[in-house]
Amino acid sequence: MRTHSSAVIALALVACGGTDEAGSSLSPVDASVDASVEASLDAGGSTKPAPDFTVNGHALDADVRAILAVVAKDVVPYVPGATRDDRVLLAARGSWWALKEGVWSLGLPDVVAYSLCNTTSGDKSIGPTETCAAGRAWQVGIAAVQVPNHTLAEVQGLAKQLFPAKTETSLLEETAKAAALTQVDVDAVVASTGSLRTSWLLRDPAVGFAAVVPGEVVPECVDGAKSWCFGTGWEETKLYAATKDDALRSIDDLRRILDALSP
Repeated sequence: MRTHSSAVIALALVACGGTDEAGSSLSPVDASVDASVEASLDAGGSTKPAPDFTVNGHALDADVRAILAVVAKDVVPYVPGATRDDRVLLAARGSWWALKEGVWSLGLPDVVAYSLCNTTSGDKSIGPTETCAAGRAWQVGIAAVQVPNHTLAEVQGLAKQLFPAKTETSLLEETAKAAALTQVDVDAVVASTGSLRTSWLLRDPAVGFAAVVPGEVVPECVDGAKSWCFGTGWEETKLYAATKDDALRSIDDLRRILDALSP
C-alpha cells in the first residue's frame, strides 16, 4: 500500500541540517549560487543570459533559483533520456514535484539533508542518521522522494547506472558533505545500511530525480490525477499545482528555465 504525506508536508518543514562521474559536485559552494544572476553554459561553451524565472505566473525566489541551478548542473546531464530535451523534461517534472511540495523553501544546503517522517503524532523532521518506522511515509532530499517507495537494491542499481565511474561510497560521502553534515555524521552515512542508506542515495539529486519522476510523478500526476498531486492545502501547491492545468503550465515553465540553464 502506498503511503504519502503530501497533505501536511509543507506544514512541517524544519530540516536537519551529488556529484557527477567527472567529479563536479553539489557542494557547499553551490549553496551560494543565485541562478538569477548566473549565466549558463550551452554545449558549445558560449554563455546565455539567465531566463525569466516565472513559473505559472509567479516569480521564483532566490532560494529556488539557486536550487534550479543545481538541478541544471547535477541532474540534467546525468538522468536517463535519449536526448537532452528528454532529460530537461524529466528534470522539469521532478522540479515541479519538489517545488509544489514546499520542500525547496528550505534552501541550500538544508534541502539536501531534508528528512520528514510521518509518525503516529504527525509529520516530524528527523536527523541525518535517523530512520522512519516501517510503513510510514518518509520524504527526503531535493527530489522530495518517498523512501519507502524504493528498495535499496533498486536505488543502488540506479546510482551505478547514472554514475558508472563513481563508487557508492564516494557518492554517499559527497552527498553528505553537500548537506553540510559534521564529519561524524558523514562517516555514519557512508557506513549506513538498509533504509538509511537508501535515503542518502536518494538524496543525491540525479538519483532522487531519476527515481521519483518515472516512479511517481509521471504515472500519478502527469498521466494520472492522484489527490496528492494537486490542491490548495499550502502556499506552494496553491501557486504551482492548484489544478492539473496549473501543474502542466508550471512544468512547462520549469522546462523552459532548465533548458536555458543546463549544459
